[in-house]
Order: sequence, then C-alpha cells, then structure tokens
Amino acid sequence: MAVPSNAAQTTESSGSARLNGLLFLVAFLPIVLIAVIISHYGVNVPYGDEWWIITLLGKWDAHQLTFADFYAVHNGHRILIPRLIYLGLTQLTHGNLKAEMFFSLCLCILTSAGIYLLIRRTVSGSTTKHLALWAFINLFLFSPIQAENWLWGFQLQVFLSNLCIVGAVVCITSEAKLFVRFAGALAFALAGTFSFGNGLLIWPAVFLVLICRRERFAVSAAWIAIALLVMLAYLPGYPAREPTPASTQWFDYLLYFAGFLGAPLARIPNSKPLVLPVMLGSILVAGYLWISARLVSRREALRKAAPWLALGAYTIASAAMASVARIHSGPMHALDSRYTTVSLVLLVSLIGLVASITTPNPGAAPARSGKRRVLMGIGVGSLLILYTINAPFELRYLRLNRSFRERGKGALEFSAVLDLDQLYRASLLIRHDPDSLTRCLGVLDRLKLLDPPRRQTLALDDAEGRPKRATDEYGMFENLKLENADFLVASGWSYLPGEAGPPACVVLAYNTGQEWKAFAVSDVIGRRPDLTTRYKNQSYLETGWTLTFPRNLLPPGEQEVSAWALEASHGHTYRLPGSFRLPR
Repeated sequence: MAVPSNAAQTTESSGSARLNGLLFLVAFLPIVLIAVIISHYGVNVPYGDEWWIITLLGKWDAHQLTFADFYAVHNGHRILIPRLIYLGLTQLTHGNLKAEMFFSLCLCILTSAGIYLLIRRTVSGSTTKHLALWAFINLFLFSPIQAENWLWGFQLQVFLSNLCIVGAVVCITSEAKLFVRFAGALAFALAGTFSFGNGLLIWPAVFLVLICRRERFAVSAAWIAIALLVMLAYLPGYPAREPTPASTQWFDYLLYFAGFLGAPLARIPNSKPLVLPVMLGSILVAGYLWISARLVSRREALRKAAPWLALGAYTIASAAMASVARIHSGPMHALDSRYTTVSLVLLVSLIGLVASITTPNPGAAPARSGKRRVLMGIGVGSLLILYTINAPFELRYLRLNRSFRERGKGALEFSAVLDLDQLYRASLLIRHDPDSLTRCLGVLDRLKLLDPPRRQTLALDDAEGRPKRATDEYGMFENLKLENADFLVASGWSYLPGEAGPPACVVLAYNTGQEWKAFAVSDVIGRRPDLTTRYKNQSYLETGWTLTFPRNLLPPGEQEVSAWALEASHGHTYRLPGSFRLPR
C-alpha cells in the first residue's frame, strides 16, 4: 500500500529537522572545545601587554584618566575601544583575566553568527547545506591553533577586529534601508579602526563591496569622504615603524607575507618551518586571485560574492601591512599563533567564495559535475587533514603556556617577601622599568586585583593540615646536597593530583621552631621518565624540580629545610615528604 504523499512529506521534513539539529550541534562543538581550553589552561595573571593596562587602572583609580590615555598608540595600534572594555571587565569581574579570554570567545561567536548570515545570503541551497558549510567554517574559526590569543585576554582586540570587518560587511549587504545599512557599516568600521591597527583596512574592504554591488556613486563618495576624515584623526602622532635590519632582503617580505597567510594550516614543528606555510599561503592567495579574476565579468555573481571578496582582500592587505611593519623580527615571526586569528579569515573567505559561485546546474554534463565534486572533495579533505595534523601540536603549547604563566603567578605571589623579580619578569613577559613595575604592583595590591593576593608573610601552611605528610601524592623532597662551600642544590619531584600535572613551582622553607618560613622558589622543571613508568601515567613526565641556592639565604646555625608544592590558582601549598638538616 502506497504511503500518502502528505505523510511522506512529513517524514522527510522530520528527518531534515533532525539533520539540521545535528549539524547545528556539530557547528557548536568547536566553540565548546575552546571554552574547555580557556577554562582548563587559562591562567588569571597579568601577562605581557596587560601590565600596561595596570598603568591605566592606576590612573583611573587616582581620577587622572584622560581621553589621551585611551587614544594613545600602543605597539602600533590605537586600542581605544579595547581599553574601555578592559576597564569595564575589571569592574565587573574584579580583575579576573579569564573573563577577558571568555569575552574573546563571545566576540568570535558573534563573528561566526555574522558568517552564517553571509552564507544564508550568498549561498544557494537548503538550510541543511548552509548549516553544514557553517559547521565546516567554525572548525577553523574556533581552532586551537589560535591558542596564544585564546589564553591572552589582551588579545580580545584581534577578535574584535574580525567581528568589525564581518559586521560591516553584513550591514552593508543587508536588505535594510540605505541609511540603516550605511550607519551600521560605519559604526563597525569606526569600532574596528580604534580597536586594532588593521581595522583601518575595513574602510577599503567595504568600499570594495560597494563597487562590486554597483551602489550609487553618492554612497561610495560619502564612504570615501568619511574614511579620509577618520584617517586625518587617526594618523597624527602615529609612531614610525621599527627600523628594518640591513640584512633584510626583498624575498623576506614575500616569505613573511605568504607565511602569515598559510600559518593557520601549517604550524607544524619541523626543521624548515617556513616551507609549508609559505606554500599554502601562496596557494590561498593564488586561489583568491583566480576566482576574483573570473568574477570580474560576471555581474550578478560578483554582486553575490562581494562579501567574501571583501573579507579575503581585508586579510591579504593585513598580511601586507604586517610584512612591512613587523619584518624587523624576521620572516619566522609571521608564524606566531597570535597572527592566525587574522590570517584564517582568508581561508573562511575562500570557502565562502567557492560555495557562493558553485551553483548546481541540472543541465551540466555528468562528467563535468563529477569532476567538480571530486575537486571539492579533495579540497575539503585536505583542509581536514591539515587541521587534524596541526591540532596535537597546539595541545603541547597549551600545557607549556599554562606551566610558564603559573610559574610567574607563583613567583608573583611571593614577590612582596622574596626577591623573585627576575623569575616573574621572565615568566610574565614584563618590560617595565623597576619604578614603573613597583607602581603597577602597588595598583594591584591597592585595588585587590590579584587572586590570590601577594603574600605579606613568609609563613607556610599545608592546605590539607598535614605539615608532616608522609605519603607521596604531592611528590617528594629527595635530596639536598652541597655544591660547594657557598651553594646548595635541592631536588625532588612534585605533582598536583587535582591538576594532573606539576605545580606552579616548589617553595623551600626552613623551620624556625614555630613555623616554616619560605626562603626560595624553584624555577627549574625536569623530566622524570622513571615516574611515568612507576605510576603508568604520562602526566608525571615533567614533574622533576631542582633549585640551586646560596647558603646565606638561611639563618646561621643548624637548619631543617623542607619543600612545598605551590598551587597557583588559589595559592595553596602542600608539604612534600622528606626534610634535610644542614649542619652548623
């Protein structure tokens, strides 16, 4: 008996809805992955450029903050909007820098939503096709290869810049009234300009959309006029770029340019790390230019593809700008993780371009259609393979990054009572002079922005109330020996069960008779393959520690020395089994 047609349609509709729901969940999986990465590997401690924001917080607290402070150039960028966000998040979260990391994720989610709108507008086909394409793009848009930016709240400005270029293109290509479209694009362009250096490129990118869509001359002229006015306000007082080393050759610029664009697919450690990124970057640019050339004479196709052409042009121009501005650091600098957030937009634009111009043609020859499907399958497969190869290497970076910053956070916690300036400067990438750094630390203490706060006493307490612990769940203090008449070497291993890895650092203390007093912090991590064999767990590999220290750090006379594991997130310390007595 035949199934009624309406029943068949209902069944088909139900199956399509389930498939769409599944694709929507798949599109969100990369977002969930990044949220987990931030939660597990993010460290709540000021790092690098974030120390300059502390200076801003000090002026704000003293009611001395001016517009010039917000408008000032920082490392080649006018970050007026991000500075406002930093101050706002500091108020809302009491200085928790993980909030900035999650804010970056929120910005990227909004960017992804904008990409989906562009897919809906420019790619023909069903909702299922749109969701599948969106899920594929999200795999790269939320890739772990951007690890440095995901774990550095200061870099929210890069994600904001991406949002602004996508937002401007979404607005200018919408079906709203001209004034609304123009005003929306203008708002995003202004926000992008005063968020990140390459935000200036939003203006020509939107102009490209206006040209491709054949907007009225008055609209294009108004856009150019406003862009020129913004430039006049932006450029005065702008610092000169770094001097280019005399050894730089013309091909170094090309290597930097192509490597910058290919890095999102090729940050694979090897003996010649530039080769694959340069090859892939060159292929991506060639593909973009080839498609653009084919679209020039196809008016309707050009109009539909305009958003993707603008995103690609924006990224290619960003690579050229970075090549000129950053070549003094050498071509290898182009492969830095923090640049991939910008460069992956070219990959997104190419995926969108190919999808927007590939329209099913029922009248096409089967051989031609089959060839097209094979080529697209090869392209998609190649991208998935590159993604799969790259991802494991970023996981190692995540672990090392967390260990590095936690070590700095641990040293910073003891910085008010021990001389650890060199350790936390190196670990937290602090470039301030001593006086400026002292003022920054004063601001952090006064506003109580460090969690945990800096210790004001050397006394140590075991977080579990076990100062005479004999079991080795947190590690072991194995040896203390004289290196020479003036120096001693302490060594052992330490492990935090809750973190499934080594602690931020190990603190040495001496017994006063009433309490244990810290006197030194270990900054040397060693590999202990014997422990991985003993416990059958690879997380024990890098749990070894050593510390060489001068005898004069201890009071004269016979002393008992102990070692303590420091957990950086809450400032908890755990006594390690074993102690050693030094003779008089």
